[in-house]
Amino acid sequence: MTILLAGTTALFFGFSDFFGGVASRRDNEVSVTAAAHVMGLALLVVALLIFPAAALTRTDILAGMATGVCSAVGVTALYGALARGRMSVVAPITAALSGCVPAAYDFATGHALRPVALAGLGVAVVAIIIVSSVGHPEDRAGMPPLAIGLSLLSGFSFAGGFIFLSMTGEAAGIAPLVIVRLVSVALIGGLALIRGKGRYSLKRIAILPALGAGVLDVAATTAMLFAIRSGPLSVAAVLGSLYPVATILLARFVLKERLHWAQRVGVALALVAVLMAALG
Repeated sequence: MTILLAGTTALFFGFSDFFGGVASRRDNEVSVTAAAHVMGLALLVVALLIFPAAALTRTDILAGMATGVCSAVGVTALYGALARGRMSVVAPITAALSGCVPAAYDFATGHALRPVALAGLGVAVVAIIIVSSVGHPEDRAGMPPLAIGLSLLSGFSFAGGFIFLSMTGEAAGIAPLVIVRLVSVALIGGLALIRGKGRYSLKRIAILPALGAGVLDVAATTAMLFAIRSGPLSVAAVLGSLYPVATILLARFVLKERLHWAQRVGVALALVAVLMAALG
């Protein structure tokens, strides 16, 4: 179940990043992120009314708030990087950090895996790194230092969010995700208003992809929450961080970004990693 949920997370995050990147190329990343997170908050509130939490502890609230801060920073930085750099490079850099850091935390806190599953996670990390390879001159020209810096900031922020999210209890249901979105909407919405001098606006051409990114992000985050609760954080985080495969394929076929041969190998290894983790 953890592998299935983590795989769903990767798929939805990959599509969400693509739509968020497209929207951020049409308007600024802060406005896009604000719109996406408001949409996500609305969906989560409705879901919480249908599936209320059995219990909500102080730890759940604090972990949700911390995850909200990480989410606000991570998504804004990611959309900023996607708007300034190549999607096929930005997404894997972010994923490498968001997958490896929580896995290291999980191992450091004493969680162990069977050999095949552990080897599968190693293959997944290699796949993420290979997919991150920049093999064309246009790739290097398309990745300014700011895009790289934002990619790194986003990766560390998402990693922190996964770790904090793992601290919430099952009895809380999806309530921590509502707290996550309340905090992120407050932070990003406030920043959007400051940048807009008291007014918020989003270009019409960016509305649909921004809202689409919000819906998919909520689906991905919900799947990740249950993946973390059903199995080891290391498995959920690493397999969930294979989302660049979806982003890269969309960028390849929709935006016509060239896919380097090494990235094709990385995609194949990603599939092998999921199979190994499942067998483990």
